[in-house]
Amino acid sequence: MYLIFILPFVLIFFNINTSNAQLSQDGIPVSFINYDLSEHFGEILIPTPDMNKLMEEDLENDEFSYPRRFAKLIPVKINPDNSGTWEKLADGSRVWRLKLRSEGALAISLYFNDFYLPKDAELFLYDDDRNQVKGAYIFQNNQKSRLFATELMLGDAIILELNLPDNLSEKPSLQISDFGYAYRDVPQYGFSKGFGSSDFCEINPACPEGANWQDEKKGVVRIQVRVSGSGFWCTGSLVNNVKQDLTPYILTADHCAFQFNQYADEDDLNQWIFYFVYESETCEDPLVEPEIKSLIGASRIAQGGDRGSTGSDFYFVLLNNNTIPAAYDPYFNGWDITGSVSSSGVTIHHPEGDIKKISTYTTPIETFDFLNGGNYAHWKVFWTETITNWGVTEPGSSGSPLFDSEGRIIGTLTGGYAACESFGNLGPDKPDYYGKFSYHWQSNGNADTIQLKPWLDPDNSGVTVLDGTTVGISANKINEEKFVNIYPNPAENFVYLNFINFEPEEIQVLLFDIIGKPIKEFNFYSSSEDKMIDMSDIPSGIYFIRIDNHQGLITKRVIKK
Repeated sequence: MYLIFILPFVLIFFNINTSNAQLSQDGIPVSFINYDLSEHFGEILIPTPDMNKLMEEDLENDEFSYPRRFAKLIPVKINPDNSGTWEKLADGSRVWRLKLRSEGALAISLYFNDFYLPKDAELFLYDDDRNQVKGAYIFQNNQKSRLFATELMLGDAIILELNLPDNLSEKPSLQISDFGYAYRDVPQYGFSKGFGSSDFCEINPACPEGANWQDEKKGVVRIQVRVSGSGFWCTGSLVNNVKQDLTPYILTADHCAFQFNQYADEDDLNQWIFYFVYESETCEDPLVEPEIKSLIGASRIAQGGDRGSTGSDFYFVLLNNNTIPAAYDPYFNGWDITGSVSSSGVTIHHPEGDIKKISTYTTPIETFDFLNGGNYAHWKVFWTETITNWGVTEPGSSGSPLFDSEGRIIGTLTGGYAACESFGNLGPDKPDYYGKFSYHWQSNGNADTIQLKPWLDPDNSGVTVLDGTTVGISANKINEEKFVNIYPNPAENFVYLNFINFEPEEIQVLLFDIIGKPIKEFNFYSSSEDKMIDMSDIPSGIYFIRIDNHQGLITKRVIKK
């Protein structure tokens, strides 16, 4: 991290064959397989923005620690009625194509202020080489706002292709209002991979440090923010409510929605993009980018205001999609509003817009007055060197959740001085600052629009601690509780394993400490054998037990008295 505010970072893509996003469907553009179509079609050259002016603005804004701009949105008015080329095929279907190009652009994102696709219509986006393909976008992508946005496509040109069947009953409407011109913080197309931009010390949640956080990580999302004619990265989390009705609330930082002295407006929010399951399946970084699973659009529900300088720096939104697809395997993270000091836990985040990472703390967090305003609304956190590396936070981690040892959110990231390498007042041993969830609850003021309580506990139940809840293709915690019981917990000397409705013949048990270092290994080879874990010779503290019964892995937390 390089500034007092952790600055959201640029969205980057890897050169792959197909990237499905925003509930897009598999498919192939007609032009890829129909050779009767002409090789020539309409093209528009978008003027390059005034780079000198952008550099002057960036120098000033970077000096004041504003969010780091990577793209300029150029206003346009482009639609199939005034641009591009239509062609009719022998079967009566029609194809519309248009190339948009802007010299010097490192990547392109398109913003639509009127987006409507009737049933059976398909929209694709791809580059000249057809190596990056997005779509098909279909009627399910239509929003009530009729607004839409696309992820970045590397390079200085993008092709739109609209495929319409014969006898279509409705007319599509596609009007591009802004051409997103990415001019910095984006790798040259074809020269470097699009993800993997975070620093060397970051740790994937599939490493030992993440063994006990497999549910919580599923609630963490990457956010592509649009505000004040610019785009940048932040991190957020799905949040459970007392009703546990799976309302898709997402919590991030207030300063994520602010840039160039302006907050995101309603139209901006309707073009925010939220990315789920953007992570590595292993402890090693993957060679190819994970599949893109995203949803578009949200509405503001509440915010702390003033970017954390006079409050706790939270920003709370409701996704436009009422239901998150089960294939995204979402988890609605729990929370704790008691304000109790946590002695250990993690943050899960998307540093520099990269795949999901995890950082660990093992020393008690401290109450802190951020920016010395007389307002003790933040937690001060120091990260711990663990078995894999020394995970920290970076630009793009802003808004990420801070978890206590029970897996409940207790804060959201505002800023700090943590960094992979030591330089000046930066380093892995330097602190970060998280706006307190307990302060978010109702301490920023009296209005519902600056509190979390009216939304997460609308019936005023008085609940102060709430666990997370899951929906989708897995429910790890629920399944584990039904599968195996560990007792006593806390334990003084010995812990016993009791399998429920199943007794494996052979299991391996590994005992890890809080930083993921293996402490002991046990092997049991008989279903009748007493499965006892001896902890009598290890210090008091929090440990993790990982059980491998050759049908799957189960990780449980245990406390040694």
